[in-house]
Amino acid sequence: MVKKIISVLSILIFFSYVRAQEGETFLGLHMSPTISWMKSDDNLINSNGIRLGFRIGGTAEYYLDDWLVVSGGFGFSFSQGGKLLHKVGGNLLPDSKIDAKFREGDKPLPDDTDIRYSLQMMEVPMALKYVIGLPNQNIDVFLSFPEINVALVGRSRGNIDATGIELTKQDIGGDVRPFNLSWGVGAGIRYFTAGDQLVSASLHLEQGLSDLTSNDGVQTTTLPAGSFSKKAEESKGTLNALVFKFALFF
Repeated sequence: MVKKIISVLSILIFFSYVRAQEGETFLGLHMSPTISWMKSDDNLINSNGIRLGFRIGGTAEYYLDDWLVVSGGFGFSFSQGGKLLHKVGGNLLPDSKIDAKFREGDKPLPDDTDIRYSLQMMEVPMALKYVIGLPNQNIDVFLSFPEINVALVGRSRGNIDATGIELTKQDIGGDVRPFNLSWGVGAGIRYFTAGDQLVSASLHLEQGLSDLTSNDGVQTTTLPAGSFSKKAEESKGTLNALVFKFALFF
């Protein structure tokens, strides 16, 4: 994977110098530390922690006008996710590649089970940027809105913590959907260096739109008589992130 990334970024650098001569399109590279977390619309499934990660890739800007820019690109993101605390247990990960005793039976995972997601994705972001030049300054500020990010989920790993259970780096890809869609807004600054290279730094907030969890699980409530009441786990689990983006254009 690392060799593929280096190869793609090398090609991007080469074409950056070619396209920059046209004066209407800038190509560059970005490195973006991230803070991500999961959310659910089920009151019995609570967000319970963040995950630190990063993104790397290529970015492009096409100028429709001095103040209006279409931005796009592609990239790879690592260690995205967060924790979801399931107040009601059950068969929560039926399609994951974990030990059978944790995905079979009436209630293989107990109440208050914590599932920590760690995802790798390939992303295609798109956005509109509105640039505001500061008088007598070599610095511009910009607002980026709307931002759309379409992602293909690759490797999915999870930690499962509950009373008497501690599983790490489990393959939970069977219970994670292969695509993710999010939208967001960002703001930042940019300036041209003495070598006529464009540098930018910005902060972005992303909100998940699509359900990242497969919803094949079952929530099981233990009744006073010792029997069980089951219902399908149909919550919408979304991935959200705070992104610190640093980009260099050629």
